[in-house]
Amino acid sequence: MLPPPKRAPVGPPALPKVPGTRLSTAPSRTVFHLGLSPGQLASRVLTIGDPKRAALLAQHLTPRACDGGRLLIRSSYRGFTTYTGEFDSVPVSIVSFGMGSQMIDFLVRECRDVAPPGPMVIVSYGCAGGLREEVPAGSVSVIDESVLVTRNPDAWTGGGKRPRTGEGGGGGEGATLNTKFEPLPYRISQSVQANAYLTKHLKEHVTRSIGAKRCIQAKGFTTDSFYSSQGRITKKHFEDRNNKLIPEILAAHPTGATMDMESFHLLDLSRCAVGPNLIAAGSAVVVVCNRRTGEVADESLLESDGRAGTALLRAVASVGIGDIFEGVDINGDDDDDVGGGSDSSGGSPGPAEEGAEGGEGGGGRQK
Repeated sequence: MLPPPKRAPVGPPALPKVPGTRLSTAPSRTVFHLGLSPGQLASRVLTIGDPKRAALLAQHLTPRACDGGRLLIRSSYRGFTTYTGEFDSVPVSIVSFGMGSQMIDFLVRECRDVAPPGPMVIVSYGCAGGLREEVPAGSVSVIDESVLVTRNPDAWTGGGKRPRTGEGGGGGEGATLNTKFEPLPYRISQSVQANAYLTKHLKEHVTRSIGAKRCIQAKGFTTDSFYSSQGRITKKHFEDRNNKLIPEILAAHPTGATMDMESFHLLDLSRCAVGPNLIAAGSAVVVVCNRRTGEVADESLLESDGRAGTALLRAVASVGIGDIFEGVDINGDDDDDVGGGSDSSGGSPGPAEEGAEGGEGGGGRQK
């Protein structure tokens, strides 16, 4: 007697189980893009796009005892260079990364993977264009919040008008559709906050170094392009539909002062870090040109760049990590297979938002 035929399974086939993605190779745990292993990065990191500026600041570091009297320097085939040493006897790393959100994504995730366990600080020091006349070339802006401006490819797909389907929300921040139901060529996100305690500390140090007239604290814009989403007109070669972009984003965010290509991504990732390995993030930019006046920083104006960079390095070394996270529950899910969901105790919202005392000697410094 023949066995009964097997019944076909009902419903869709089961999906294969995909193991959690790892950030590093075994057994050395060297991360793929930065080329670093645990022990080679400090819990205090200053990131700089330009490798020459990073090398100049690294001259202020002294070797750690564990590195045999030599400054630890690691360059990766993906364009990252890391210097790890001490500043005022506190372990600090300086990492150069190039430009843009993808490089910041590699940097933040992989730094977090190889840094010592527990909370850490990451501060970005980059270049930007000034959008207001009171932000002259050569000045430094410490960014307290950032808005992301991105090019929307759907606006170029053709096919006529599109019905509103709820994507991007209605009007206001984050909107992607206009009243004619056509995709807008640029998306403007809601803002993300820098760590308030750390921002205050950075501002104090930079102001002390270059003076109050050359240092401001303000909202910034981060873009996904140096050209299209920063309102630069290249219509000879590309149709970017951006001739009114700068006035539109300033109308939506009148206090916005600068445009860069990294700050938002650093702040966004920091707020998504989960305990106990939280990240306090801050950002500062030197204004190399003013888009309103046409002023471009020359060598004399950029002297403040070196002084501000040293001030930021000193601020990163001196801020009390314990003070930043005082009162914050740093216990949380630390499973490598868990995606980076937002956590209200994450790095961006400062635990002592207003009235926190920064400056030198922030008490309870962690090394």
